Amino acid sequence: MTRERDWEALGKAYAEARKAADLTQADVAEQLHVSRTTVQAIERGALPNSSPFTKITSTMRAYARLVGWTETSPDRILNGEGPEPATQPVSAPAPESSSGLPTAIDRELRAGKTLDHTVVHLGSESDDDTRIIVVLKGAEDISEDELDELWHKWRRTRRHLQAIPGESDTSQET
Repeated sequence: MTRERDWEALGKAYAEARKAADLTQADVAEQLHVSRTTVQAIERGALPNSSPFTKITSTMRAYARLVGWTETSPDRILNGEGPEPATQPVSAPAPESSSGLPTAIDRELRAGKTLDHTVVHLGSESDDDTRIIVVLKGAEDISEDELDELWHKWRRTRRHLQAIPGESDTSQET
């Protein structure tokens, strides 16, 4: 019989180790090049949509190194053991961006809830690569009233963007 993995215990261990290292969630997010929402989810032991994690991520392993644990410590904690201290202090990992985007932009794109987007092509027939890409992001816990207000502002802004000479590709409103 397999033992149920205790993601909440892992999250609590991360939070305790972070506090012992005198780090805030914002500090951890900055050093790991992720959003604070990601750090909160790890410490809660559940994804932002409240579903439990199903595997240890590279961010969790980087968080382990940041608080002075070995990379195998998350596995150990999930198996009911304690974390294993790293033998040498490890600095935060280099940013991992498979998108090729600057770290700050990559982080912003991963943070929050994606609400809509638009693409405005600026190029001519001979230059179809020049474009502006706008992604509308909101807080994970945005209220319906805030969403309605934001959506009204976004529709007005999107109309202005689409008035720029060139073709626009827009997502479908839901």
